[in-house]
Amino acid sequence: MKLPGTHILHTVEHGDTLYSLANRYNSSVDDIVRSNGIYPPFTDPGLIYPGQLLVISDAYLGKDEVLYVVNRGDTMYQIATRFLSHPDMIAGITSGVQNPNFIFPYQPLRLPVMIYLVQTGDSIASISERTGVPIDGILTANQNRPSISPDVLYEGLKLIIPLPTSQNIAVFAPSPGDIIESDVFISGYARAFEANVLMQVIDAQGNSLTGEQFTTAQYAAPVYAPFETTLTLEEQPATDEGYLQVYTRSAKDGSIQDLTQIKVYFNE
Repeated sequence: MKLPGTHILHTVEHGDTLYSLANRYNSSVDDIVRSNGIYPPFTDPGLIYPGQLLVISDAYLGKDEVLYVVNRGDTMYQIATRFLSHPDMIAGITSGVQNPNFIFPYQPLRLPVMIYLVQTGDSIASISERTGVPIDGILTANQNRPSISPDVLYEGLKLIIPLPTSQNIAVFAPSPGDIIESDVFISGYARAFEANVLMQVIDAQGNSLTGEQFTTAQYAAPVYAPFETTLTLEEQPATDEGYLQVYTRSAKDGSIQDLTQIKVYFNE
């Protein structure tokens, strides 16, 4: 299940300790250990090493977001590729970034990803099936995390799941794998001509349950701006799963652009 709250992705450096990181990010040693599998059989108890990526939950920040702390040598392109996103997107949804080609060590970048709390019986394959996010994408996002394996996952680990995005649209709610009810709250960011954002919910047979609806982002392109709205399901789904589709249309010929699809469920 998705874990709400503020989560930090920190790459361990020489001199870092579990205690110093817990203090820096308003967390606890026990939570960092449990969230990242810092115990046998993955490693000696409490052992971290330079280059290891940690998921650290900040207990005091109230926002629902995931922040990547820039490591020495990182480029925006490398970060975007790792998390199945786009440099412009990460720059556009991160406060204070004016130029995606200019980032600096320790700078926090907001990512279009979610943190998934592993449950008993979960596997990378089952989570991929549930969320619609490819296995390779999940494994790439969790590189340098020795407790994350395609073969077995331990309950309590925190897994990084990239959100489906296009170059110009990211949807933060609902999350991939969510069960939706008759009224669906939708939020995200878009870089859209005249700020127009279109959307609909379809079932797995392609039947539209809402018809094409629209909302407007807070600002028009060229900036990425937040949007939110609520869709009401007008038709009964013919399947237990489907997709939220968010997109724009070409001003020239009306064709769909920047299609972003979030896998959702209508029944448990």
